[in-house]
Amino acid sequence: MTKNVIQIENIEADELLNRLDKLEGAISALCVQPQPTAPDTGTDYITRKEVARLFKVSVVTVHDWTKKGVLTAYKIGNRVFFRRCEVESALIKKGGKYVQ
Repeated sequence: MTKNVIQIENIEADELLNRLDKLEGAISALCVQPQPTAPDTGTDYITRKEVARLFKVSVVTVHDWTKKGVLTAYKIGNRVFFRRCEVESALIKKGGKYVQ
């Protein structure tokens, strides 16, 4: 049995097999390790319509609650948003049931 040496871009077969083994190991490691998730920092913003849907009220009521200080609104550009965690907290304070 004769062994043929094949070179791909000046890489010998043994070196190519070694690199492929390393690549296979790295891919296996990525598949096993869980991917990190972003922590909940309270920066998940929702619109007035989404808030109204959560509370089952009108957008006008959400506006009134913002004026009264029940909810805190954040203006980004020309749009108004609310932090999801703050809205959920306000819902819990009011004794409501959060349904996603």
